[in-house]
Amino acid sequence: MAESKIISDDELPDLPTELCREILSRLPAKTLMRFRCVCKTWCSLIDSSDFIPFHLQIYNNNRSQTYLLAADWGKRYSIHSSDTLGKIDVLVKIPDYCFVLGSCYGLILIRYFSVNIIGLYNPFIRKLWLIPSWPFISIKHNFLHYWLGFVPSMNDYKLLAIGFIKSTEYSIAVYSLNDHLWRIKDRLDVHIQGILSFYLGNVIHLKGSMYCIGFDWYSSDPASGLQTHLASFDFDLEEFGFVELPDAAKQNKVKFNFVLGESIAVFSMSSEHTCIWVLIEVGGQKSWQLWYNGDSNLTALQFFKSSTFTKIFHVEENTFFVQRSPNLYSYNFRSHLIQHLNIDGCKSLETFVESLVLHKGNQGKNLSHETDFIQINGE
Repeated sequence: MAESKIISDDELPDLPTELCREILSRLPAKTLMRFRCVCKTWCSLIDSSDFIPFHLQIYNNNRSQTYLLAADWGKRYSIHSSDTLGKIDVLVKIPDYCFVLGSCYGLILIRYFSVNIIGLYNPFIRKLWLIPSWPFISIKHNFLHYWLGFVPSMNDYKLLAIGFIKSTEYSIAVYSLNDHLWRIKDRLDVHIQGILSFYLGNVIHLKGSMYCIGFDWYSSDPASGLQTHLASFDFDLEEFGFVELPDAAKQNKVKFNFVLGESIAVFSMSSEHTCIWVLIEVGGQKSWQLWYNGDSNLTALQFFKSSTFTKIFHVEENTFFVQRSPNLYSYNFRSHLIQHLNIDGCKSLETFVESLVLHKGNQGKNLSHETDFIQINGE
């Protein structure tokens, strides 16, 4: 076997910097971390502050396949292809004293049981950023709830944190990864409906906002009330928003939101019809446009009533990925075909992107092994 050799800058092909940047931006994050050791020029380029967001955009826009992040009940995370569901990589197992709150655009939000510590983790390069304690220290950590988001225009990850004191009392703050600080938000009336909507909803992300279908919390019994609106939180403006659902969808027990192309859509099924609406915006006004209207199916209707999460839509296959604990299924909304998929023990499933985020300025936490999580708490 030939011996490996470190290449000096003088031995590299004389490629223009921009061309080298374009080539490297199309490589996986783990490959780039190895390529940093090839020469000083490549290391400097990969480490530059503008390359990390450039790679995030170029690499993920040019991939033909979509990554799926699957977690089993042993809290071991693996990457799968959405086309074949074949396992691509097995990621680090989250220790028993930690659990995952969610993920967004390449980062996983981790929380520790014993203490009020949360962190952002990039599993592709095994880097962790610990979030400073949030500003409301008087609220116990088991009454704190977090949602992670990404603002493409600012290349910034933000964390929405809600502290529940009583049913009508709460505190809200937003953490910015770019600024490394928490900002306390004013307690506006609009926050109440937004917070309670996301507390029970199935959250998805698109273009810097997160969305879920919200309940009518002004009814006499909100927990059993109708889902009447689409709630959103804009991580750029740091504001909640609401759009009323189509009247035909409000009465249906089976409905969920998902991403259709570049738009938010809502799937709705009754005993008579299966419909999909797409949210469009014209002149600053948002409205619903009917995208699909077909027959219903009683087997599918019962299936969805007992399903846990439905987030991911494969548009070429007319198929949803449906997580029904502890298994994963696919559902074709045109044929109503339901199939069990070969990822058993699937606790959660989300789309995932690969990035170098946290590579620089990561507080020195490089998680090369599972036991590195223990060192965070000094145990």
